[in-house]
Amino acid sequence: RKKFCRAAVLDTEKVLEGEYTVREGALAEEVKAREPYVRAYIDFLLGNVIKCETISELRQQKIGVTPDCMLYSGFRLQHMNPENYTSRAYIGETSMRKRIRRLEERREKLQEERLPIQELLEEVRRLLELESLALPMEDYLGWQADVKELSGKRKRKEKLTQEMEELREVSVNQWEERKKELLRQQEEKKGLGERLQESIWSSRGAIKHFREEILEAEEQLSQKRKELTERTADKAFAAASEESEETGEQMAAEALWEKEFQEYLASRKSRNYEYLKKQKQAELDASRQKAEEIYQQLVEERGNYIRSYPNRTFSTTIRENGPYDKLLEDLSCGELEEYREAAKEQARSAVEHFKDDFIFKIRSAIREALQRKDELNRILSRLDFGKDRYQFVITRNKGADGQYYKMFMDDSLQIQPSQLENRMDHQMNLFTMEHEDQYGEMMNELIQIFIPPENVTKEEAEAAKRNMEKYADYRTYLSFDMQQIVQGEKDMTIGLGKMIKKNSGGEGQNPLYVALLASFAQIYRINLSPKVHRKPTIRLVVLDEAFSKMDGEKVASCISLIRGLGFQAIISATNDKIQNYLENVDKTFMYANPDKRHISIQEFEKQDFAELEVGPWHF
Repeated sequence: RKKFCRAAVLDTEKVLEGEYTVREGALAEEVKAREPYVRAYIDFLLGNVIKCETISELRQQKIGVTPDCMLYSGFRLQHMNPENYTSRAYIGETSMRKRIRRLEERREKLQEERLPIQELLEEVRRLLELESLALPMEDYLGWQADVKELSGKRKRKEKLTQEMEELREVSVNQWEERKKELLRQQEEKKGLGERLQESIWSSRGAIKHFREEILEAEEQLSQKRKELTERTADKAFAAASEESEETGEQMAAEALWEKEFQEYLASRKSRNYEYLKKQKQAELDASRQKAEEIYQQLVEERGNYIRSYPNRTFSTTIRENGPYDKLLEDLSCGELEEYREAAKEQARSAVEHFKDDFIFKIRSAIREALQRKDELNRILSRLDFGKDRYQFVITRNKGADGQYYKMFMDDSLQIQPSQLENRMDHQMNLFTMEHEDQYGEMMNELIQIFIPPENVTKEEAEAAKRNMEKYADYRTYLSFDMQQIVQGEKDMTIGLGKMIKKNSGGEGQNPLYVALLASFAQIYRINLSPKVHRKPTIRLVVLDEAFSKMDGEKVASCISLIRGLGFQAIISATNDKIQNYLENVDKTFMYANPDKRHISIQEFEKQDFAELEVGPWHF
């Protein structure tokens, strides 16, 4: 249809049936036709078009035309389109030949214009078939500069090769021996560095072993302390028992005396039984009272022991002392002092290993955090945020815990394997005397934190555990912030740690997504070269109502950030927010589900948005 929209079919039969009046002086008189239907159609078209010479004559006619192609029709005066009587002319003996000649000239001109465009198109196709550039443009420009310098470097290589040949001819053996010596030293240093690294990492396994030994030694010490306490209690009980036995023996003796006394009274004529009874009852009550006092002292000692060692489940009120005697026999040991010295030695050794492992573990974690910060800042430096730039900042903790930062990062802890001497004496003393003298007190404070407390409540034990977890985390000793650099005549740096709480929602979201997306880009390692092998996993970031509080300008900057970091974004928004995205996205789809049964999906461009009918649409 589009191709033949300017073509039409003439109904010649109808044209011949009609009668058309040609007015005097009409333009139809100038056209000659051999075919009757052509003559009739010319009279129909031009029979009322009057030939005129001046404008005044044109105004006297309904339709008129002048020799210079001025047309008067419908009370309007205008110049005729030149193409209608030149390139599109179809009336006249020479009109077709002229049209053919013009079309041929046009074709030749288009052909001349087509050739360079065709060459450019072929070049573009060839470039599109090439592999896409995966690295930054600066890398390829650097390679191009290296290629330009290749000839000069080749000449220098030839010159150096020639010099090497000359030197080899002069003293080949000497240089070969020197080379072997250097290689030997290199291997020694390499082996020394590897052994040093293995020793450092093996200490991490040793510290776990020594911690277990410390706990075992502490448990043995606790058991020995219990033995001493139990022995003291048993001695007190034994003393009480002896006194009780003495009282029993005394009562037996008194019985014997009673018998002797009765025999003695039998030989007497006068007997005062009441007096004798009261006398003996008083003696018996005194003995029982003394035995009860000794028993109460024993119960009190048992209670103290059970409170000190709650894992013992013996009764404190039993009259016999059998369970306690058996426990004393099981725990009796004559090597207590030897165990104490062994436990102390193990504790000292474990503390030294703990120092090495803990200090270098925190130091390595801090250095890794600083390295990741530098990587993120390099990513942010390549992105465009208009007049603003962003960077991450890591410093030592501004609070009380920051005092330990210098201890972890002191240069005296830096070990260079290449600088170690051949002798191994004292080479593994990682904590130098200078470091010990300067930070010994701080290290002791940290060590005390990691020693489990004894005889504490459950709440105190939980608090000690939380304290250990806190100081085992390297982030305790650091402060993290993000800075906004406003560029101008003089750059101004704003710390966003405090300002982000004062700004409105949109102003605060921009740096938030800068930090969030830059962190994910670094963790997912998006900017790695395609040649680097990575695990084939999904690297997904899900943000709920990501840009809900931003205006169009800030949304554009965030989408630019997403593209710059190498992410592929899929954004869902309602129809009242869609204008913020149309200028910045490649494709836009809308979907509707009016009856909750069928979902309709349609692709559209930004200019179609105004024509959409307001309804239950989501984008």
